[in-house]
Amino acid sequence: MLNLLILILFIVFSTSIVAAETLNTEKDCPAWPQDKLQHETKSLMQQMAQWDQLYRQKGSSEVDDEVYDQLMAELIHWQLCLKQAPHSDFPVEVFPDNKRVHPVAHTGLSKLKDEREINRWLRGRLPVWLQPKIDGVAVTLVYQNGKLVSLISRGNGSAGVDWTEKSRHLPDIPQNIENAPPDLVLQGELFLHKEGHRQQLFGSDGARNRVAGLMMRKEHSPELKQVGVFIWSWPDGPVDMESKLQKLASMGFPLALRYSHKIEQPEQVQKLRMHYFEQPMPFATDGIVLKQEIEPKGSQWQPGSNSWAVAWKHPLRHQVTQVREVSFTIGRTGKISVVLGLDKVKLDDRQVSRVNIGSVRRWQQLDVLPGDRVTLTLAGHGIPKLAQVVWRIKERQDIQPPDKQRYHGLSCLTLTAGCEQQFNARLKWLGEHLHMTGVSSGSWAMLTEQKLVTDLTGWLTLSVQDIAALPGIGDKRAQAIYSQFSKAKNQPFSYWMKGIGVPYMDKLSGDVDHWRQLEQKLAGAQLEQQLTSGQLKKLSDFVNDTQIKAIAEKLSVAGIKGFDRENGVGPNPVGIYPMDFKMHRDGKGANPREHR
Repeated sequence: MLNLLILILFIVFSTSIVAAETLNTEKDCPAWPQDKLQHETKSLMQQMAQWDQLYRQKGSSEVDDEVYDQLMAELIHWQLCLKQAPHSDFPVEVFPDNKRVHPVAHTGLSKLKDEREINRWLRGRLPVWLQPKIDGVAVTLVYQNGKLVSLISRGNGSAGVDWTEKSRHLPDIPQNIENAPPDLVLQGELFLHKEGHRQQLFGSDGARNRVAGLMMRKEHSPELKQVGVFIWSWPDGPVDMESKLQKLASMGFPLALRYSHKIEQPEQVQKLRMHYFEQPMPFATDGIVLKQEIEPKGSQWQPGSNSWAVAWKHPLRHQVTQVREVSFTIGRTGKISVVLGLDKVKLDDRQVSRVNIGSVRRWQQLDVLPGDRVTLTLAGHGIPKLAQVVWRIKERQDIQPPDKQRYHGLSCLTLTAGCEQQFNARLKWLGEHLHMTGVSSGSWAMLTEQKLVTDLTGWLTLSVQDIAALPGIGDKRAQAIYSQFSKAKNQPFSYWMKGIGVPYMDKLSGDVDHWRQLEQKLAGAQLEQQLTSGQLKKLSDFVNDTQIKAIAEKLSVAGIKGFDRENGVGPNPVGIYPMDFKMHRDGKGANPREHR
């Protein structure tokens, strides 16, 4: 009677926590009309039910558990916003031709999200027991008078698929147990044996799907020998956990004894969670489970979350977030990149609210728009990376990218309408290659917004007073920027050439030290040893562009080394369009590379 009273109090306590959290979620409801919220909620619910059906029936999963859990939390949140009863589980049909009812229903686990929630759950419950949350396939084992009579997949929690025939090929499952209770029901996890598996490095590595696939096959596979079993529940077994674990080990199920930990202090939980996340293990895990010794009778168990055990998942490797906006950035060379603005999420120790997904073509292939849910992960050097579009909103926006024909290597050399991004990127590139320090992208943007710089050389004529007149720029910062501009005028010719974007200067810097010399070498076809015909064509087009010639002239007037007039800067002295590769200079139309 006392045990039952304690259990009731635990249930009431857990329910009050959920109710309190429900009230907090309602203030963050989507800013959508009611009919749209209902439509999108129905769509997400259908997707979740489809994934549930696929996993429960076939054991395969289109999304990781951690992604599924995050989307489930989103669905429940939307349902609460609609004043609907939240659904955290879906009815799953089990194929009737191979159906077997569980003697004791499989209950689910509430997933707590952080140490604060874990500590709150532990309050008043200690001591409890901790086990790794094995990433595998849940099953029921039924023994009668010591003989295994059923092995049943979890299915919908009430009934599952009969896998008894396959059990004979699983060496970790004893077919007969001496001194077993007359009616023994165990629940556990079939898992794939993995030597030295580190969850932090490898994730689950498809272990669960592999086990499910092996069990679903009609024929038996030799790989079934790699499938083990971890017993995590003995309904109506000994109340004392230590006695229960010892008895399980004596019956042929030793793993629970080895991997169960008595928790008497809250700090032990986080330490053990990270232990299972970081250290080599013989199986994949996706978190830890905390459970009380006191459980209701097996006849009272129901599908759905129970009140006597909770899970705490490992740190997320894939974080689900919402796309807020799609924006396009135009780089120095005219390349258009797509950037997604996101609801801020934490990845490792970083707060992420934007991710670059690359080209317009990739964006179109991904078909990702505002409102969609995507997963993020960290690539090399901790760079946020879009991993997958996991759910698309039904109401799609029509977003058109910039015209790619307008932007290229010779576009936006001056500040005109629609050229702000590319022109500012050119200024930033120029400043970096002239080794300016303290002149940031924001500094260049202020100069262009105020129309103080409208071409690549405009900053050469600015005074300290001009810069100081900018909003938010004091005299001290204006002097620092002016100092950088002054020093840049004396930088080597090769720095300037790279800065204004002359192609292939890394290959030519040892052969060219003056603008006039570059024109002459191009006109005389003297660079064929260093560059291919395609590269020469690109270089010739750049150098011969009217805007580039104007920039060279302005640098000459400013007295920049390599552009100065001591050797004469102006029209090509040979008097031809440099390097027209359709006509050889002998007039015969042959490619000069062919006559070497």
